[in-house]
Amino acid sequence: MNSPKSVSVIVPVFNASATLLPTLNSLLDQTLENLEIIVVDDASTDSSSEIIKKLTAENKKIISLCFSENKGVHEARLAGIRRASAPWIGFLDADDFARPDMFELMFNAATQKNVDITLCGSYRTNVQGKTIRKRTFFQKSERVDNKIFERFCRFEFGDGALWNKLYRSKLLKNLDFKSLPWRQNINEDLITNIGAFHKADSLYLMKDILHEYVENADSVTAKQNNSTAYINTFRAYALALRAYQHFDAESIFHITSMYRKQLDDSLYRVDDLKYLEEHYTAYLVEAIKEIEHIYPQGLGLLCCRSRDLSNLPIKLLARNLIKKIFTRIRMFSRRCS
Repeated sequence: MNSPKSVSVIVPVFNASATLLPTLNSLLDQTLENLEIIVVDDASTDSSSEIIKKLTAENKKIISLCFSENKGVHEARLAGIRRASAPWIGFLDADDFARPDMFELMFNAATQKNVDITLCGSYRTNVQGKTIRKRTFFQKSERVDNKIFERFCRFEFGDGALWNKLYRSKLLKNLDFKSLPWRQNINEDLITNIGAFHKADSLYLMKDILHEYVENADSVTAKQNNSTAYINTFRAYALALRAYQHFDAESIFHITSMYRKQLDDSLYRVDDLKYLEEHYTAYLVEAIKEIEHIYPQGLGLLCCRSRDLSNLPIKLLARNLIKKIFTRIRMFSRRCS
């Protein structure tokens, strides 16, 4: 008789044959016993399906789900969530790695501290496995019990990724995304985390760095330019409002502030508005209609730029600094004359 599972780890897969085997091996080599690995094949057209079938036949820990048509990573993860049987759920992308004790340490922390979500650090590595730098990390291990959603929306707990977190399954099981009007392949992690962190009453931040995020030049994220990054994030905001329109007014405001902060980054700034209009008007209009219907003032709030100096381009910072210096010199000269 199979013993109950402690953690379900969901791995969405689409044409990942080049990286899938070592990724899944990093889960099969975990020190945590009773690990359930749910691999969701999103209608891959390469040899990913054969790899999954072989590993599933050889390992009782692996459960495989297969889509007959490509639905996107968001739908693949939702299918995995519905299938998960463990009281805790984690995620791993098909080109990343979990260090051998990742899920044991996170499971122990979650259960011993009795929290709803546990977060660990992540290294950014290259495809050869060499560490480049820390991607996400926490200075110390600590429990958090107050203003969780507000602080999450300020990105105080890192970005909106799913793969460095362990969740109580109840936080994810009841999220309802059935009514989303379009497929979202970028920024979809953040939409899921909005629902989870809104429900969470407690977190545990681990200083341990247990996950490896592999920089892949062929990934969807890496291939984004500023225009597509802006469009995808703007549309993600519309979907977040659609999914969580039942939230209270303060929470909706925090969501808006979060996306505003994200769009304020230089990676999302677009110089060529004409190009944006010619290529993405239909996408913008579709998203605007959603926002206008649910939270029309969000359009104005989202466009309002921050005065946070850390978000300004270097040249503008330098120009403003020089301007202030000359202003003070002139004021000092007048006083001395």
